[in-house]
Amino acid sequence: MFNLSNDRKLSCLAFIALLITVLFSQTVTAANLNTIQQQIKENKQTKAQQQKQQKQLESELEKSEKAVASVALTANQTKTDIEQQRNALVNLQKETRQLNEDKAIQQSLLQQQLVSAYMTGENDLVKLILNQEDLSKVVRARSYYKYLNDARLESIESLHETEQKLLKNQESQTKTLASLEKLYEQQKQRQANLTTEKSKRDKALQALRKDINYQNNKIAKLNNSEKALRARLKKAAEERKRQQVAAAKIAAAQAIKNKNIAKAKAQAEAKAAAQTTANSQANNQANRQTKTNSKLASLKGKLKWPIEGRVLHSFGSSRSSQVKWKGIAIATNEGEKVRAVATGRVLFAGYFKGYGMVIALDHSDNYITLYGYNQTLLYKAGDVVLEGDAIALAGHSGGQERNTLYFELSHKGTAEDPLRWLSRR
Repeated sequence: MFNLSNDRKLSCLAFIALLITVLFSQTVTAANLNTIQQQIKENKQTKAQQQKQQKQLESELEKSEKAVASVALTANQTKTDIEQQRNALVNLQKETRQLNEDKAIQQSLLQQQLVSAYMTGENDLVKLILNQEDLSKVVRARSYYKYLNDARLESIESLHETEQKLLKNQESQTKTLASLEKLYEQQKQRQANLTTEKSKRDKALQALRKDINYQNNKIAKLNNSEKALRARLKKAAEERKRQQVAAAKIAAAQAIKNKNIAKAKAQAEAKAAAQTTANSQANNQANRQTKTNSKLASLKGKLKWPIEGRVLHSFGSSRSSQVKWKGIAIATNEGEKVRAVATGRVLFAGYFKGYGMVIALDHSDNYITLYGYNQTLLYKAGDVVLEGDAIALAGHSGGQERNTLYFELSHKGTAEDPLRWLSRR
C-alpha cells in the first residue's frame, strides 16, 4: 500500500470528482479543461520529484554500503595484525626465559671461579716469586693465574652481555605491548565507525522503502539489474577469452622460437639435460594451469558450500509476481567468511545495484559462480583464487533485510540449480 499524505489524498479526490463532473456534463468549459490539464501537470511533476528523491536515496544507500565494506575489510586486516603481534610477544617471552636461564648459569660459573681464586690465594704468584721458587714452577703458576683471570674476565663480559640482551628484550616487549594496545584501540574505533556506517545505511534503506514509487519499480529494477549484471559478466568473460587466445598465440610462437634456439645451440649431452629441464618446467606449468583452470563439470554434486546456513530461497522459486530466483539465498551471520566453491579467476568484484557487494568467479569452460549481498570483498578482478579461499565477508548489502548470501552458478549464460552442484550435507 502506498503511504499518501493527507494533502495528496485530498488532491486526488478533488481530481477524481472534477473528472467525473466533466465526463457527465454535456458542456465542457475552458476553465474545466485548464483545471484538468493543470492536475495532470502537477501529477507528472510530483512523480518526477519522487523519482529524483528515490535516485538520491539509492545513491546514499550505495555509498553507505561501500563505506561499510571498506571499514569491515580494514577491521579484518587489523585482527590479523593483532594475532601476529601476540605471536611475536610469545616468542619474546620465551627468549626472555632462556636469557634468564643463561644468566643464572653464568653467575654460578663466575661464583665458582671466584671461590677457586680465593682458595688458592695462599700460593699466589707474588709469594712464589719472593720465595724464589723453582723457575719452571713460577712459569706454570703464572700461566695458571693468567688462565683464571682470563676466564673470570670472559665470564664477567658474558654476564654483562646477557644482562644487556635482557634489557633490550624487555624494552622490545614494552614496545610490542604498546603497539598491541594501540592496535586494539584502533580496532575498537573501527568497530565504532562500522556501527555508525551501518546506522546510516539502515536509515537510508528505511527511507527508500517508504518511497511510494519504490514498490512499483522494484520488479522492473530486479529485471534490469539481472540483465545488466549478466551483460557485464558476459562482456568480461569475452574479454578474458580474447586475452587468453592472444596469450596462447604468443606462448605458441615463443615455444617455437625457444625450440629452434635450443636445437641450434645444444649438443648431444647438453641437449638431453636441457630437454629434461624443459620437461620439468612444462610439467610444473601444466600442473599449475590444471589447478587454476579446474574442470568444473567434473565436480557436479561435489562442490563444497560457500557458507554454512539454511537455504531461504531455492532456485526457480518465485521472487515476485514476475521474477524467479536464478540462484539460492542462504541465511548467514554478518562477517562470516564466504569461500570459493572451486578454483577460478575473479571476473568481477564491486558494487552492483540489486546485488550489493558482488564477486564473480570464472572457472573456464564458460562456468561462472556469483556471490552477492556481501559486507565486503577480499579479492579484486583478475586475481586467482583457489578452492576454499575466503573471498568475501557475508552481510546484507543490496537492500536486504537480513544477513544473506546469494549464490548463483551459470553455464554459457544460463543459470543452473546450485543445489545439484553442491555436495549433500
